[in-house]
Amino acid sequence: MKHTLGRIFLGLAAVAAVAPGAARAAEPPPFAWKDGDRVVLIGDTLVERDQKYGYLETIVTAQNPDKSIVFRNLGWSGDTVLGLSRAGFGKPPEGFQHLKDHVLALKPTVLIVGYGMTASFDGEAGLPTFVSNLNTLLDTLAPLKARLVLLSPIAHEDLGRPLPDPAKHNRDLARYRDAIKKVAGERSAWFIDLYEPTLSARDYGINPLTDNGIHPTAFGHWYLATVIDMDLRRARKEAVRNIRVDRKTSDVRAAGAKVEGVESTPNGVRFRVTDATLPIPAAPGVEPDAIVWGAKRVLTVTGLDRGSYGLAVDGKKLAASDAGIWSKGVRLTAGPEFDQVEALRQAINAKNELYFYRWRPQNETYLFGFRKYEQGNNAREIPLFDPLVEEREKEIAKLKVAVPHLYELTREKESEVSR
Repeated sequence: MKHTLGRIFLGLAAVAAVAPGAARAAEPPPFAWKDGDRVVLIGDTLVERDQKYGYLETIVTAQNPDKSIVFRNLGWSGDTVLGLSRAGFGKPPEGFQHLKDHVLALKPTVLIVGYGMTASFDGEAGLPTFVSNLNTLLDTLAPLKARLVLLSPIAHEDLGRPLPDPAKHNRDLARYRDAIKKVAGERSAWFIDLYEPTLSARDYGINPLTDNGIHPTAFGHWYLATVIDMDLRRARKEAVRNIRVDRKTSDVRAAGAKVEGVESTPNGVRFRVTDATLPIPAAPGVEPDAIVWGAKRVLTVTGLDRGSYGLAVDGKKLAASDAGIWSKGVRLTAGPEFDQVEALRQAINAKNELYFYRWRPQNETYLFGFRKYEQGNNAREIPLFDPLVEEREKEIAKLKVAVPHLYELTREKESEVSR
């Protein structure tokens, strides 16, 4: 799907500066991830599908390489705050019991709650019941003393006719957003407004975010992950990884990375770079040059003789520019750091899939339900997913840490420049 982005940085920065930050009185301080955090996500379709893409977990994991943070996604499509979708063939209260039992068993230190889209179809009349039930859920889980993050539902995106005009539904969604925000304030919880950034996205050329108006695409999940991350940290813009190297003096100035072993060569300069953290994953379906928010990584090299210089990282050529342009700074949108964060995301997705089968096997009725007399003996195989999940966790722990890379800037021959 093609995204009409323009220069997406301007749109994202404007949305982040206005929407999530509105009315911050009495809100908790910037969120701080802690070593040993156990994060549990519960909610409806938005939360369940997030595990398919893994952008939020990847961003948090990559930005905290010195911390052990474990994520478990317990989202369920079409679910309500009373766990109605989880009841299966049982009575409605059984769904809530399943939800309660799963969350309590995981003993989260951070609980991310994303409900409201399903309930919003009940309109304004259903709002009091939703708020009451939401408080019931939060009261039930309060003994965990987990740090609480409440997400609003996203806006209903207008994708044009023949799809429905979302104006009325958006008025209801705004009411549910406001109600969730009020509950968050009453509980001193963190509140993330996803409604306004998705409603306003089209105005800034950031669209489409969904495939049917309410279910985000891969790009939509990437966008929401960046909004959640930045709003939790109360950040209005991302820190820039900026490296400046002078070939003649070997002087180095670096932010967000460590630069070592600067060595002038007959045709350029080489040095080793170790990032403080990996970059955020690339936005799917979007040209890297279209996005600079969260991914601005600039390399500046001064003291070069005239000519064109190619940059190779670990022997692989990534960019080429004139000496004058290198002296002003070149933005890098590819390289081994980007490859590593994508490998991290894939490992996270694989872990999440294994855990999904662990806690929610497809043949659950035969293993644990009223037909377990037929295949219940196979239930003993479900815990065998645990060591598989653990192996993925170990892989994630390795991949989240940035490693050194050799940067070499070499003057190109005229024949190479002409090509």
